[in-house]
Amino acid sequence: MQYSWLPQERREPIVREKPPVVISSSRFARIQRNACQAAKQEKLQLQSLRDQEQERLRIGGEELLKKFNGQNLCITQEEECARELKQQEEQILQAKRQAEEETNAAREEQRATRQERIKAAQKLLEQLRPGPRELQCARLQSEVLRSVNAQREVQEEYSKARQRQAELDRKVYQEQVFRGYEEAKKRHTERCQQLEEHKKELLESIAEREKHRQATKAEELEEARQERERNAKQLKDQQDKEKKLLASKQRQRKEEALASLAMSEQCQKRLQMLEEVEQAQCDVHNAAKRQLEGMKRDRARERVQQRILRNEKLARELVPRLHYSAEEDLARHSRQLEEMRKAHSAEQAKKRQVREQAINARLAIQKQEEEQARLSRKKEEEERLRAVELRLQNDLTNVQFQRQQRQEQLERMRQLRRQLDDQVKRRHEDETRPDTNYNREAQLEELREDVFFFDYARQLMDEASSKGCPLKPLIRAVGQYKNENRIGAEVRVPRHLITRLPMGRRTQGDSQAEGKVKPPEELEPNAEKLSQEEQQHRLTIEENLKKIEALMLEESKTKKAGKVAPK
Repeated sequence: MQYSWLPQERREPIVREKPPVVISSSRFARIQRNACQAAKQEKLQLQSLRDQEQERLRIGGEELLKKFNGQNLCITQEEECARELKQQEEQILQAKRQAEEETNAAREEQRATRQERIKAAQKLLEQLRPGPRELQCARLQSEVLRSVNAQREVQEEYSKARQRQAELDRKVYQEQVFRGYEEAKKRHTERCQQLEEHKKELLESIAEREKHRQATKAEELEEARQERERNAKQLKDQQDKEKKLLASKQRQRKEEALASLAMSEQCQKRLQMLEEVEQAQCDVHNAAKRQLEGMKRDRARERVQQRILRNEKLARELVPRLHYSAEEDLARHSRQLEEMRKAHSAEQAKKRQVREQAINARLAIQKQEEEQARLSRKKEEEERLRAVELRLQNDLTNVQFQRQQRQEQLERMRQLRRQLDDQVKRRHEDETRPDTNYNREAQLEELREDVFFFDYARQLMDEASSKGCPLKPLIRAVGQYKNENRIGAEVRVPRHLITRLPMGRRTQGDSQAEGKVKPPEELEPNAEKLSQEEQQHRLTIEENLKKIEALMLEESKTKKAGKVAPK
């Protein structure tokens, strides 16, 4: 067993790493607090400024209270709730007014749309009658023909313009070709002249260059010959000089070799003598070294024996004292462990307390957040119920409006049905009347349809002629209508064939009607029996037919003028 206060043998030092520094949490907090003095000072400064501001506000509030004789000008919670309720009621009233305005506007818009649809349907029904429908088809065909004619005219104009441009381009190209041919011919003649002159100049320059080259070649040959002779002479002189130099170098080398041989023999003898002297010195040195090492080993052995004896003697003398110091060390060690255990338990208790405080704080914050969430959910539920109530009220208003609309529609349908029933009743009464001529009524209805057809056809022809559309489809439709309804199909006697002279002698059995001579006013059959309405319709049809014929003549004249103009 070895102890630190006893002399011991030398041994190598063991380098150990420094143990980590263990400090308590309070000391770490104190160090951190001391390290963050700048942040702390800034926080204190902000707190002082906040206190000054609060003091200034308190003084200002006291002055205001003195000024207004202690009246409390801040709004109370009841007043704030009343104001919010009033604002909500105003918003609800405004929403109701806006909804009523929107419903009224939508109602007016629906009514206007319904009227427009009724008018469009009536117009479409008028147009879908047998006559006007054919006229509409003819009008569309005339517009298509107008676009086709316009496109054909544009294409003709475009083709003519292209032909004119092609003619113009051909003339310009022909002129350019002639001009280019003349310029090329002129350039060719000039180039030929230039080539002839250049050829002559080249021949002269070639001849002069040949003469100059021959003279230069002769001079170069003469210079080369002289240079060869000069080089040969210089080479011969150089060879003679090298031979002399080589002979002198050989003689000098021979002499140097003899001298170096003698010097090498002397050096060998000197080196041999030095080696013998060094060997003798090494032998003496080795013998002395061996003797010295033996003496060192003996001395070290004696010193170790003495140290061992001394250590054993000291150990025997110091055994009681060693046992007493070990017990003290053990007691001191146990005390230190107890102190460390107490310090550790105190730190653990403090940590546990801090942890419990943090947990309680988090639980309080969590409860507060849950309470706020519950209040917000309650508020959202109230708002949702209010919104549902408002939506139900709007739906109720909408249902009442639709019900009112349906009642109005039903009332209109009932009124229309009553009117139709009255018309059917009157018609039935008219038909059951004994002196009613149903054939006459049907003829008048046909005349009214004819009047409407020809009037509409004349309007469409006027529009087509003003737009420049061809009238051929409309004329075809009018002719087809006339053929189908046998308008203008009666037999007409020309005026120059009407005579009042009797043909031959009358005999017994001739008809009484043949014996009567009718004046020109009575040529139309049953003219006196026609009613005023029928005569008016016939006159209107004749006027429309005359206008249609005038439009046809005008179109034919325009076509003839258009055909003659290009020629």
